[in-house]
Amino acid sequence: MVYLTCLCPTEVNSVNCNTSWKITLFMDYKENQDDILKGGDVVRLFHAEQEKFLTGDDYKKRQHVFLRTTGRTSATAATCSKALWEIEVVHHDPCRGGAGHWNSLFRFKHLATGHYLAAEVDNDTAPDQMRSKLRGQNGLAVYNLVSVPHGHDIASIFELDPTTLTRGDSLVPQSSYVRLRHLCTNTWAHSTSIPIDKDEDKPIMCKVGCASIKEDKEAFAIVPVSALEVRDLDFANDSSKVLGSISEKLEKSSITQNERRFVSQLLRDVIFFVGAQVDTLEYEFAKPDRERQKLLREQNILKQIFKILQAPFKDTGGNGAMLKMEELGETRQAPFRHICRLCYRILKISQNDYRKNQEYIAKQFPFMQRQIGYDVLAEETITALLHNNRLDKHIAEAGILTFVSLVRKNKECRFLDYLADLCVSNHVAIPICKCMLDGKNNDILIETKLVRTQFEAEADFEVDDGDGDRDGDGDPQREPRYSYDEEFDVILSWDAGEKNKSLRDLALGSSENCKEDVKILDYYRYQQDLFSHMFLDRQYLAINILSPQLDIDLILRCMSDDELPFELRAAFTRLMLHMHVDRDPQEQATPVKYARLWSEIPTELSIDDYESNMSKDATKESVKIKFESTIHFVENFLADVSCHKNSLFVDNEQNKLTFGIVNLGRHLIYFGFYSFSDLVRLTKTLLKILDSVPE
Repeated sequence: MVYLTCLCPTEVNSVNCNTSWKITLFMDYKENQDDILKGGDVVRLFHAEQEKFLTGDDYKKRQHVFLRTTGRTSATAATCSKALWEIEVVHHDPCRGGAGHWNSLFRFKHLATGHYLAAEVDNDTAPDQMRSKLRGQNGLAVYNLVSVPHGHDIASIFELDPTTLTRGDSLVPQSSYVRLRHLCTNTWAHSTSIPIDKDEDKPIMCKVGCASIKEDKEAFAIVPVSALEVRDLDFANDSSKVLGSISEKLEKSSITQNERRFVSQLLRDVIFFVGAQVDTLEYEFAKPDRERQKLLREQNILKQIFKILQAPFKDTGGNGAMLKMEELGETRQAPFRHICRLCYRILKISQNDYRKNQEYIAKQFPFMQRQIGYDVLAEETITALLHNNRLDKHIAEAGILTFVSLVRKNKECRFLDYLADLCVSNHVAIPICKCMLDGKNNDILIETKLVRTQFEAEADFEVDDGDGDRDGDGDPQREPRYSYDEEFDVILSWDAGEKNKSLRDLALGSSENCKEDVKILDYYRYQQDLFSHMFLDRQYLAINILSPQLDIDLILRCMSDDELPFELRAAFTRLMLHMHVDRDPQEQATPVKYARLWSEIPTELSIDDYESNMSKDATKESVKIKFESTIHFVENFLADVSCHKNSLFVDNEQNKLTFGIVNLGRHLIYFGFYSFSDLVRLTKTLLKILDSVPE
């Protein structure tokens, strides 16, 4: 005989003295078969006819059981952590489990809440065709499935009825179709079309009824759930409870130092749980696990995260808030600042490529805006949330101006990068960002000017006096003559025009590691990228303001200037594309028509004949003249790249410029600026580049 004793809350050891522990058999080892339904198994119940999962969730502060409607094309893929049920096989000994037989009694425990599936009388008078059919002519009472907090309630006992002929004492297969019979009321579960959330725009919660008449098609498929998914739910559920208790302590200003350390570690664990990242505050992270992202929303972790971000700064008792946002920069408040940074990190990872989480977090956009500029990663989270998403309705002018004020205050490139992200929604520039170009914001922008300088050049010319006199030495007479030449220089002006410097001089200073020049040149490059984002998809509200200042000639000079850094030239290439090339009146050229009549196909055809038969658009020809220099530059640049086989694609910075030039050429082709013969010539150059790429 061996006795067990509990030495501490988390450890049990065996001793030889008498204790109050008792070992009870839960399941015989013969019953432990993978393909058999057993006590402790976690499953989903999928209604085969309605193609919906049986789900339990809170609505208007009350737990409901319902069939959840999904908008997905594949209903079986619409899994939810709130649709997990733990099987309990009922015995006289409440500690006993074991394998389930068809004549066994069962309880279904909702894994997320710990509540049990039960049934109660339903007095809802809402009309429903299935309910009326199963109620019968005698007007028998009808019931509906509900959630009860305790498993000892007799109303929580069900029987499983097989859909095929089988013996009552045989084991229930783990993947099988069953009908649910409620023991106390002797009724059968069935679907209804009665919405529980009828006040919503799109109701998704359909009530599940119980009636005395059995309908064969009202069957549920038992879908097994992996142990890994159950462990993930347990972690998310426990984390949500702990974060909820921490937020309450923060509101009461009663959190201890050890609790601060604990919540910091828990937040790091949540980041690892979703993103599997080595450094929890690194900008780059691995692709998050989508199912775990879903758990953060479904198990209210995101809700608790926002409570933690709000709690220290909320005045709940009338005695003032525990903290002010301005105090987060102080050294003594570093632990709270770190907690806020971890919270925003979780928000950023949870919304990555996940539409529902993005919509959920976007509802808190006004609150997050109030925490911008305090080094808690609020800016990064907002821009990541809104960039290239259909959430532009959440972007107001006040939000743009908040980032503008941060640019004015800090003069940092990253805030220009955030603005560039905010300017784009679903790959289209949003009109609200035009407020960036208001005259009152000129102090944060660097102005670009093309300055023309005239200089005098001296040259000697022969002079003939008419008599052929060469002064006795045989040489003609020479006189100095003067001519005037012009040169153009790109000048940048900033700080309201108080500081000026040529772009080439800035590039030279930057190459010599002059800190001021490096800072100005980087800021200018980010500004050009911001402009490119503002012009996406022909956003003329911005294009019409800046195109007179940044004309084709100026941009082409900067693109082709070998003395400028590759990244800056690439920024000008994108500017050329989105400001001047991809705009009216350019339209995509019609490709070659492959479907033609035999009578229309000549027996012999050359490239020249093909082009001569094509009608030319006068408008396009006039526009093409403006881009002739640009087209020549693109061809010359690519030809030069193809000649340097040994150093091809070695320099990453040059690769960015090469990609920009190729993309620009691609759009010039699409808009019909290349003739067929020019296109053949350009194609040969591109193939030469591809042939030079090592395998």
